[in-house]
Amino acid sequence: MKIPNSSLVLNWGEYGSGKTHSARYFSKDSVLKKMASCLGVSTPYSMVITLPKGKEPVYDIFISIIDKIELTEIRNLFVNAKLDLSDLIKNITDNLFIQSILNAIFDVDVDTSLLKKYLYGQTTKAELNSLNVATSENILRPLKTDSDYINLMSGFFSCLTYNKEIYSSIIIWIDEFEDIAILSSSNIDKTNNFLRELLDNTPNNLLIFLNLTQSAILGLSDLGDYIFDSVRSRIKERNNYELPSKEEFKLYLREMLAYYRIGNGSVDDYFPFTEAIIDNIIDEIGNSSLRAFNESLSLLLELADMDNENAPISDGYFSDMKNEIIGWKNE
Repeated sequence: MKIPNSSLVLNWGEYGSGKTHSARYFSKDSVLKKMASCLGVSTPYSMVITLPKGKEPVYDIFISIIDKIELTEIRNLFVNAKLDLSDLIKNITDNLFIQSILNAIFDVDVDTSLLKKYLYGQTTKAELNSLNVATSENILRPLKTDSDYINLMSGFFSCLTYNKEIYSSIIIWIDEFEDIAILSSSNIDKTNNFLRELLDNTPNNLLIFLNLTQSAILGLSDLGDYIFDSVRSRIKERNNYELPSKEEFKLYLREMLAYYRIGNGSVDDYFPFTEAIIDNIIDEIGNSSLRAFNESLSLLLELADMDNENAPISDGYFSDMKNEIIGWKNE
């Protein structure tokens, strides 16, 4: 949020290790505002998208981003801050076509619905003429090429983070990036080109997270087959979402149960479980993700509730239900 440079970060881990949870949690407005306040900067603009699997990945990413943009709110913020972006837009790009669209995006007199329709590529010739009359701009054609989408996105992001006044940075989480392994060679090229050009054309205040799940078809050693050197060289950090140790999981569980516990009564830290049951589940499951632990404990709670088992859940009840709860481990 504080540094000016754009960055690419790779989040790596097995299924259920918390990558998607991180994306959703750190995109919550309340969380971002708290972090920004601690740093003394404006709040970032964050969004989570899933890697597209269609024939036009760059267009699909562009649409995913446009879907999440609230133009009226953004315009009002810039009006209230009395920021004039006209000179900035000229400095961002010498592409007159992109300049015209950017000017229209931040022009409060341009109808939002018509502009959104244009960005989605759904305007008729008559509507395009109407848009040009309303904006006094030269938007003479629809957006068509990958370069159009990338240049517009990079210009838009640069405007949003101008002097870090309205937004300190743009954060984009691309989830399920491992699906790049099932794309055609052409679309793998397009996806890599998108990442490279977006970062190059947005040198400041852009942070992209790639959430990559280790799987049977994609291991860390296979990365070079799908993420080209031109993109890998731009990865600033690699975060390994390692499987939790026994003590890490128990700490996680104690904190989560404490957060939801009602009242200040003196109950065990693992209530409505017992520490012995938790140790037993961890030993039985072995090296597993938080998701696997969560699902096992959730199922144990559901079964105990249906059977009117009193809390804390007894060792005997857990033993009776063990095969239903963690039987999958032996399949």
